[in-house]
Amino acid sequence: MEEEYISKVIKERGIVSRVFGKISRAYVGLVHDLIYYRGVYMVGRENIPPVGTPMIIVSNHQNTLNDALAVEFGFKDRDVCIFTRADMFKKPVVRWILRGFNLLPAFRYSQDGLDTVSYNEDVFKIAGKDILKGNAVLIFPEAVNQDKRWLGNFSEGYLRMAFDAVKEDDFKTDIKILPIVNHYSDYFGFREDVMLKIGEPLSLKDYYELYQTKPRTARRNINSEIRSRIERMMLNITDLDNYDAIDYLRLTYGRHYCRLCGGNPNKLPDRLESDKALFAELEAAKADHADDLKEIYEGSLTLKATCKRCKVEDKNFDEKRPSTIKFIMQLLGLIVLFPLFIFSLIPNLLLFLAPFPLTDKLKAGNSHQAMFVGGVRFTLNTLFVGPLVYTLQMFLDVYFFGWIVAAVHLVLLPFFGIGAWQYRRGFITMKRQWRFRRERNKGLAGMDELRKKIFDKLDNILSKNTWKKEL
Repeated sequence: MEEEYISKVIKERGIVSRVFGKISRAYVGLVHDLIYYRGVYMVGRENIPPVGTPMIIVSNHQNTLNDALAVEFGFKDRDVCIFTRADMFKKPVVRWILRGFNLLPAFRYSQDGLDTVSYNEDVFKIAGKDILKGNAVLIFPEAVNQDKRWLGNFSEGYLRMAFDAVKEDDFKTDIKILPIVNHYSDYFGFREDVMLKIGEPLSLKDYYELYQTKPRTARRNINSEIRSRIERMMLNITDLDNYDAIDYLRLTYGRHYCRLCGGNPNKLPDRLESDKALFAELEAAKADHADDLKEIYEGSLTLKATCKRCKVEDKNFDEKRPSTIKFIMQLLGLIVLFPLFIFSLIPNLLLFLAPFPLTDKLKAGNSHQAMFVGGVRFTLNTLFVGPLVYTLQMFLDVYFFGWIVAAVHLVLLPFFGIGAWQYRRGFITMKRQWRFRRERNKGLAGMDELRKKIFDKLDNILSKNTWKKEL
């Protein structure tokens, strides 16, 4: 059973599968970088070893498939082999597609059962040979997707794979372990920002001597060092008892704090650094301001619940109170643009609606299931709904208007979809502003004072060190 399964995994990485994978990755990468995300950042690019360097990329794992995609299209100059859930390889057609994308199955005791874990040894041999050829392999050593902005425990499986490979090569080849961090402005939304932060690579060769006498110690030391490097780069909110309050403060007070630190709260790399500094200062403040922090956390949860109940956002407090005339002008603008919105929406409507049955079900499940929302939305629309809808639209355009109009319309369709999405956002923003104006002295009564009190307390407690000076 094991030999049959592994042989199929190897066999289906054939020439046709490779060609399919390259064409598909080019298309999916275009959608990923230009359509799905508003901004794609890559920080620390200078730390990436040259093409042809045997390399294992080690990443945190918080956004299911989207994490792998961010790395896949961040490292466009090389073919990255990615480990993913083994249960996705059960269907022959799906397995063929996944192998085309250079994915390999990773078997986990908790999900796939104890009798399947031994399969990893053969799969690791495939990946190890690929690494020694000068290719890269992506590993998520947390094994499971986290449901918060924090870092879980690391498995040492990737190091066993690396050392098994170099043992076959008589320890001649140096493998680089490259720590990276995936970070998002929002896990679930369309047209949000994604960032890859690249750390300094670790040379496995420095541990060859130790490994030959104390293999477990060598693996443990490397694993601890790699995890430490990733932890320093990412936002790791370790205070899980107060996680919801801290995460809300990061999104609300965090904008103000970022500006105090000299950063731009609208730029994801700046927000990551200021959010890390904010959490570090909150942790440091526990020693002398425990009672104040308790009051701040309780107040922030009250503010969060009240805003949610009134269907407004915290940033509405910072906005200048819009006049009736401004609201009328905004409404007129939306009315004037409404025909263009309908024109843009109709060919993209199915892409907006198709994911909801699945994503709503995931959101209704546990927090880990909810983290699959972004990946399901991206995969469903990019690989299935989008190609189907746009192909049908192209045939209709060819029939009624000819090939030239059809080709131009096909290129513009995704951007019409973005325009329709932005129109929707503008409409929702206007509704929230109007609702905020209506509820300020009703459902939101007292929230202005509570918010100001929270911000003032934080201003007094925190030192507001300028993190940019430390970069």
